[in-house]
Amino acid sequence: MKLSEVVPFAIALTGVLLDALTTIVGLSKGFYETHPYYSPLWALLIFWSLIGISRLLPRTRLLRTFTLVLSAAPFLGAVNNSLIILGVF
Repeated sequence: MKLSEVVPFAIALTGVLLDALTTIVGLSKGFYETHPYYSPLWALLIFWSLIGISRLLPRTRLLRTFTLVLSAAPFLGAVNNSLIILGVF
């Protein structure tokens, strides 16, 4: 297995872990999770499944870009949580 095949999974894992960490920090500061069934494990399962499915499709530039954008999507949760903790939202 080539490193380029593992990178999207590692990026998604890092994003989910940061999202979970910022969620824990927010919960400890008295905020609450708006999604009552949020679980980092489910998030990781969903992102890794979508990345895995995208890896089965024919390799095109558009699909490679989509896969990288999809793998970076969990970082949006971490950024959102950080902005809420900092009081921006």
